[in-house]
Amino acid sequence: MIWRLLGPLALLVCLLLAPGCQQEAPPVASPTPLPTAAPPVAETAASLSALDEAEFVGTPACSPCHAELAKTHGESRHMRTLRRAVEGELGELTPPVGKIPGTPFSLKRAEGRFVLAGGKVALPLHLAFGSGKTGVTYATAFADGTLTELHKSYFVSTKTWYTTPGQEKVPSTAPGDHVPGAIARKCVLCHAVTLPPDRLGLEKRFIGVGCEACHGPGSAHVAAAEAGKPSKALIEGLKAAPGSVVLETCGKCHRTAATIDRNDPVSSQQTQRFQPYGLSLSKCFQKSADKLSCVTCHNPHEDASTDTKRYEAVCVSCHAAPKTVCPVNPKEKCVSCHMPTRQVFAGTTIPTKMADHFIRVFKK
Repeated sequence: MIWRLLGPLALLVCLLLAPGCQQEAPPVASPTPLPTAAPPVAETAASLSALDEAEFVGTPACSPCHAELAKTHGESRHMRTLRRAVEGELGELTPPVGKIPGTPFSLKRAEGRFVLAGGKVALPLHLAFGSGKTGVTYATAFADGTLTELHKSYFVSTKTWYTTPGQEKVPSTAPGDHVPGAIARKCVLCHAVTLPPDRLGLEKRFIGVGCEACHGPGSAHVAAAEAGKPSKALIEGLKAAPGSVVLETCGKCHRTAATIDRNDPVSSQQTQRFQPYGLSLSKCFQKSADKLSCVTCHNPHEDASTDTKRYEAVCVSCHAAPKTVCPVNPKEKCVSCHMPTRQVFAGTTIPTKMADHFIRVFKK
């Protein structure tokens, strides 16, 4: 069972340009304070009659029993994919102050925060989306639940500002794309565990793709474990889940075949950017008896390995005699031949590349 389905939109998906973005910026909401107190935990499992009644408790509540997993996952890019845009929390994602090239705006620092300023616009930045592996997109959150996503995103590795993907048609004279509330929630929820029902205010314990983003609300599980009672059935376990369930779980944000418009000549070809979608098209997945999934090759609690040999070992474990064996090279170079690296944002100067997850024979 999948406990919830977020919208298929990740942050860097093409968004609609609101008419007011080119005018004077709307009133800016004050940053919402983020409580740092320990999460409340129910005293006994008896107070929760079913898994569906469980509430979110935050990753810190998982640490006492899952210390090693909490440590490795806490250091992963998934957990660092969202931060408050304040000094002391941004770390290496801190944007450079000064003029933003190609725009009439500058980034200024004021009282520990960053402000996009230019003309009549003064937008305090509240959120930083992205771990820094590729781009970081800064955004302003408003009291009505909407977001303004800046027109330019900062790439830490190259110290360069690029046009935020999806905003190629947004005038550089606009601060950025103003995102409606429903879409704004979907964007944030691909970088966080949960949100209040009526606003974008984030508690610190829910920032980042924490344990409960994949395993569901954990209050019942934690309460049962603390009481010394059986607790495994009170959390969404994915270790033995069918491949299709894992793909659906990862695809909440990374997209699945069900959430891709196959008639769209752009998104339908982005099997390197939308990995669960690409994998689902592969014969490797289709002929795996629902066993192959993202976690066959990737440890979900740590960053994706850059060791190609590690992935090729998985390939060879299936494609070895007497099974189907590659006639070209049965022992190595599986990834470079059948999952070649492709540019993620075609038609732009953004340097990001990813392995194509539609595993197949590529004809030259």
